[in-house]
Amino acid sequence: MKLHRLVLTNFRGVAHRDIEFPDSGVVVISGANEIGKSSMIEALDLLLTVKDRSTKKEVKSVKPTHADVGAEVLAEISTGPYRFVYRKRFHKRAETELTLLAPTRAQLTGDEAHDRVLAILSETVDTALWEAQRVLQSSATAPVDLSGCDALSRALDVAAGSSDGAAGDADPLLVDRIEAEYLTYFTATGRPTGAWAAATARLRAAYDEVARSAAAVADVEQAVLRHAALTTQLAAATERVEATEERVSAARQAAAAVAELTRERDTARVLADAATATHTASSAAVNERRRLRAAIDERSRSAAELIAVAAESAQTHAAAQQAAEAAEAAAEQARAVADAAAVAVDAARTDLAHLVARDEADRITSQLVKLDVARAELAEIDRELFGNTMSDALMAEIEVAARAVQRAADQAELASARVELVALADTRVQVGERTVELRAGQDWTAVLGTPTDIELPGVLRARVVPGADAAETHAALTAAGEVLADAVRRAGVQSVEEARAKDARRRDLQSAQHRLQATVAALTGDETVDQLRARHAELIAGQPDIAGNTETARAALMTARAAHRVATERADAQRASAAAAVTACHEAAVTAGVLREKLGTAQAELQAATERLATERRAATDDQLALAAEADAEKVARSGAEVIRLDAELAAAQPETVAAELDAATRVLREAVREREATATALTELTATLKLYGTQGRKGTLDAAHTEREHAHGEYLRIERRARAAQTLRTVLLRHRESARRRYVEPFRGEIERLGRIVFGADFEVDIGTDLTIRSRTLDGRTVGYESLSGGAKEQIGIVARLACASLVAKEDTVPVVIDDALGFTDPDRLTRMSAVFDSVGGDGQVIVLTCSPDRYAGIADARLIELTA
Repeated sequence: MKLHRLVLTNFRGVAHRDIEFPDSGVVVISGANEIGKSSMIEALDLLLTVKDRSTKKEVKSVKPTHADVGAEVLAEISTGPYRFVYRKRFHKRAETELTLLAPTRAQLTGDEAHDRVLAILSETVDTALWEAQRVLQSSATAPVDLSGCDALSRALDVAAGSSDGAAGDADPLLVDRIEAEYLTYFTATGRPTGAWAAATARLRAAYDEVARSAAAVADVEQAVLRHAALTTQLAAATERVEATEERVSAARQAAAAVAELTRERDTARVLADAATATHTASSAAVNERRRLRAAIDERSRSAAELIAVAAESAQTHAAAQQAAEAAEAAAEQARAVADAAAVAVDAARTDLAHLVARDEADRITSQLVKLDVARAELAEIDRELFGNTMSDALMAEIEVAARAVQRAADQAELASARVELVALADTRVQVGERTVELRAGQDWTAVLGTPTDIELPGVLRARVVPGADAAETHAALTAAGEVLADAVRRAGVQSVEEARAKDARRRDLQSAQHRLQATVAALTGDETVDQLRARHAELIAGQPDIAGNTETARAALMTARAAHRVATERADAQRASAAAAVTACHEAAVTAGVLREKLGTAQAELQAATERLATERRAATDDQLALAAEADAEKVARSGAEVIRLDAELAAAQPETVAAELDAATRVLREAVREREATATALTELTATLKLYGTQGRKGTLDAAHTEREHAHGEYLRIERRARAAQTLRTVLLRHRESARRRYVEPFRGEIERLGRIVFGADFEVDIGTDLTIRSRTLDGRTVGYESLSGGAKEQIGIVARLACASLVAKEDTVPVVIDDALGFTDPDRLTRMSAVFDSVGGDGQVIVLTCSPDRYAGIADARLIELTA
């Protein structure tokens, strides 16, 4: 598989990019960070694997954010006998187009084109190898996984020369038949399946059925034993019920006697309580008569006192009313003074606003002058920058070309012939097209990279012919010089130094441009120049002619505010005084009214109490009430003595003991009856269960289960022998195949060590597992596991392994090796050696390097450089 061309349009941040790749060799694609180098790999994967209408997050993430358009990817690819141009547009107006160029021309669209490309890739490309031959930024140090690469396996089989008829080269049909036989009895993970699993399940079910049937027979035997136990338990429960019923009868008779005594005692208590209530009422009547006489005397004294207090309260209310009227008049006068001070504050504030507007207009005038000067300087710099054709990319190209010329010159000097002439007398020497004048004793030296004639006119002619290496290095120097001259010419200068001076001037102009742009931005702020001019015109329009300045106006405003504040405080104080006087007047009025109401109430209560005492004395005199109270006290004493006698008789009968005995006997009887009924119910249910067991034939079922178990065990043994035999045969075959794998790992290890020794030295060795993964590295006699190596060493070994794979696989199986911004952990010496590895691989394959630092790969002699621009 080879990638000839890749075109991206509106793909993530890439507006348009069209790159053509050489059919073989190393191509270095360089560009700044986030310019979209990794997006090229992602675009190729989406083109080859995802339909144009897909809604996967991988497709959504590449939709451009700067325009409402669909992302497009086009690639020209050749693989096997096919060569085709394949294009897809995602997101908006999705479409797929395929143009087959070879072996026969054809055009397809939509899903038909997608399916056709998948079929071509499935037929001609080892997709596992295509995935493995990538060194991505996210997995540069991860071990290379080549275990599933069929193309590499075929190449290693050929390189190992496996033809001795070992088990590892067994007939694939035989291997498939053994595997099929194994899968008849086992899954791919080694678990039983098919007939083997069925026989195992049948045997397990037979054992379960025997256990279940035996348990059922045991249940019958257990039920017979429980029936006999329940019959004995029912007879004992019946005897306990009869004995407990006699105990309950005796306890009930004793309880009836106690209840009779309790009723008599309760009746005596009722009579005693009635006598006590009557005595309490007669005593209360006597006490109430005394209290009523005392209350009449107290109310007479209170009424006399209230008359004097009410007269004094009326005088206080009149004085408070006069004070309130005077305070209201003073508050009104203070409010008028405060209003006049507020008018003065508003006038001072208006004058200050006009003066502030005048100062703001003056400030904007100065700001506009500075803006005009800065914009004029910025326009001059923009004009000069427009005429400066130098760019960062062109300067970088000149620097790279200059370094290439220097390297070529150094190599040419080392490889060229060196001629030294010493004049024994004054003479003239013709060196090629050049005439050299030499005085006696003077020496002259030259380095010659091409065949050159040296002639002493009329005396001697010599021809200096450098070796082939000198000619090559001289040609390389000439070519590098031409590249440098072309770059200098495109920059519009005569030399590298002039280009550097022109680039320095461009950078100075850009710096001044940024400074002036920042000045303009700072002067304008969030406004434009037109907005500033409009605001200036608005500020000066209709501005009144006011004398003074803002400081004087602020002082006048502060003075007016202070006077207003003093007047307001005085008005507030007067209002508070007036409010307090009004409140005092209201409180005096309320107090006078309350005293008047209290006096009326006291006089009414005194009259009512006097009338009530006269009414009660007409019904019963004070002496009659005293005699009735004494008679009621004697009745209380007689009824209390009767209650004490009955309490003594009831205590002697021990009512708590009698009640406890009755409760205990009743509870025992209840439990005995419940136990008898539960036992009788359980016996009835068990009898019915035994009748049901007798109709189920559980013993016959147990015998049948034993017979099924014997048959299942026999079948299990028969199938087990066949399954174990298939398992053993497969194990032996796999062991021999593993041995054969170890044998063809050697060519892969040899190629890795050949390339790795260019980088790490002559004692470089690796240990390769049968899954073609690198397990350890040996250097200077010390072996280190792969995971313990440094990030740089892992990255270098990973690239070496992929290049080794590329050199081993057959020409028709090759895929591009893609290296995305790798060798960032590599020191300069190893970078030079890695360049030699790239040079040594060669071949018909493609190696695509994506990097933001092209100097890392400058040592690759035959590499083609493609520089990306935004």
